[in-house]
Parts: sequence; structure tokens; C-alpha cells
Amino acid sequence: MPSLSSSNNPWLEDAVAGISGQNVYVDPDVSGGQALTDALAGVVPGDGSIAVVVLPAEADKTTPYSSYILERLTAAGDHETVILAVGDDLQAASAAIPSDDALRIANENESSGANLQDKLVETVQEISAETPTSSGSDSGVAGPVIPLVIGGVVLVAAAVTAAGLIARRRRRTPAVSIDPVPAGIRLRVNRMRELRADYAAVPGSPVAAETAAGIDALASHVEQLFIRLDAKAGEDQSVLAEAEYSDKLARLVAALDRDYLLDLLTRPDLWDAPDERIAEVREALSSVTTQIVDNIKQVNARKGLLFQVSLDSLIGRSELRDWERQFKQSSGE
Repeated sequence: MPSLSSSNNPWLEDAVAGISGQNVYVDPDVSGGQALTDALAGVVPGDGSIAVVVLPAEADKTTPYSSYILERLTAAGDHETVILAVGDDLQAASAAIPSDDALRIANENESSGANLQDKLVETVQEISAETPTSSGSDSGVAGPVIPLVIGGVVLVAAAVTAAGLIARRRRRTPAVSIDPVPAGIRLRVNRMRELRADYAAVPGSPVAAETAAGIDALASHVEQLFIRLDAKAGEDQSVLAEAEYSDKLARLVAALDRDYLLDLLTRPDLWDAPDERIAEVREALSSVTTQIVDNIKQVNARKGLLFQVSLDSLIGRSELRDWERQFKQSSGE
């Protein structure tokens, strides 16, 4: 087992390195890893469009929220789709098909009752079936690569390099329209919607019900902001919004997660100053939502985006500082 003393999450670091040169990475700590690798190698497309990562359940214990590892893997490589298994938990994110559909396929197979190998194989096959293919040959080259001989020099390397670049560019341009919501933001929105269901299921708690409604509204507004930015604003405004909300939404997700606000609402007796903590998170949720709505109005009016909300109260909590450190390290800050 990797040593936690050398890194915040050595499993994640190994996985990022692993998929940089291959499409399937199964951590050595995973039982039956070779059989999993062989089975997945038989179904994962060889064009590099899909990567599959399998990690032990322990890999998720040092992360700030459940989709953190998937988000890091998606950002680290150039695969259109990443499928992740951490223990028995299956996740997926994709730029080739709607990311919600990829996550749904993974979740449905997770609950199928099959063994992990069969769940992963089925997930790969279903996502592959949903993924549009580029026209022309599978290699992405209009015709065969013919080596050219000029002055006795064989230009095979140049021909192969050009073919590879063409294939890569085609893989990165799906036949369907790309989700206007950036992949990192989409992962946070998906996580918020998962948490919304948890809050809605808390019995007899008006605060939990209000939080569920607030999460739902924020998720919807975030999508609307990036949809409208894509249609009405320049790329620089979209990039600016992504940089602003990648940080803030991740902080908010960490605070809304099951081991913080949800635990505060269901077991306040186990926390010091629970009312103060609950108020901080609710204020942060409300403030970010208000700023998002203001930004949407600015986009509609063709004005530049203004950001004025700070979530320093959440960062000030020692329970959430580990998340801040991990986030900055993953972002290279």
C-alpha cells in the first residue's frame, strides 16, 4: 500500500502518471488487478478516446469530495472519456457524449449487482456505443501512409507523426456539440445534484429541505451562465468565469458534502458551534447563487462579468483547510 506520508494521495498521483501513456490503469493494491487489466484491454478502444482507472477504496479517504479524483484524471490527460472505479464506486466523465449520460451509465452499472470487472466492461461498452465516430477510416487518415524517399531518406517518421496528429485532432472534435459547461464545472454541478438528493431525503428538517432547493437552483443557474456565455460572450469571459467558479464551487461542494453540513444537520450534538457552522454554509450557498444570477444578467446585457463574493469563512474552518491545500496543489498554485 502506498505511504500517505509521501503525498496527500499517492494513488491519484500514480493513476495520473499511469494514464499518460496507456488507456487502462489498475492500481497494484486492487485485488485481481491483472485479470481486470486483461479484460478491460479487450474492450477499451485503442484510439485513446477512453481511459479506465481502477483504484482501491482507500484512495478516496483523503479527497475533499467524491468526484475529486475523477476531476483530476479528466484534467490531467487528453482522453475524451474517463471511467473510474474507486472500490465499488463507479464514476465517469465525458466530452464525447453528455457528461450526465456517462455518469448515469456508470451509476446504473454500479448498482447492477455484477462483479466489478463485468460492471466496468459493460460501462466501457455502453459509453463506446453512445460515442459518435468520425467519418472515414478508423485510423483517422484519408488513405494509407506511404513512405516517401527523397535523396535516399525515408520519411516514415514524418508521415506517421502527421497521421497521429490528424487522428488526435479528430478524436478531440466530437460529431455532436460539446457541452458548453466546462468539464471541471460540470463535475461540480453533478456532485451538487447528488448531494441535493441527500438533503431532500432528510426527514423533518426544514433547513435540509431549503438547502436541497438552494442546491438545485444553484446547479441550474451555473449551467445557464455557461450556456449563455457560450452563445453571447467572448471566450475570454468564459475562461474568466471558469477560473472564478472552479474554485468557489469546489469549496462549496466540500462544505455541502455528507461529512460536513449534512452531518451538522443530522448530528449537531457531535459538533461545536453547529448553528454558526450551518449559517456559514447556507450564507455561502446563497451568496454564490446571487453572484451567478448577477453574472447571467451581465451576460444578457453584454456587460463584463463582476465577481465580489468571497468564501473566506469556509476556508477559515480547520476542517476544510486540508481541502484548500489539496486544491492549490492540484492546480499548481
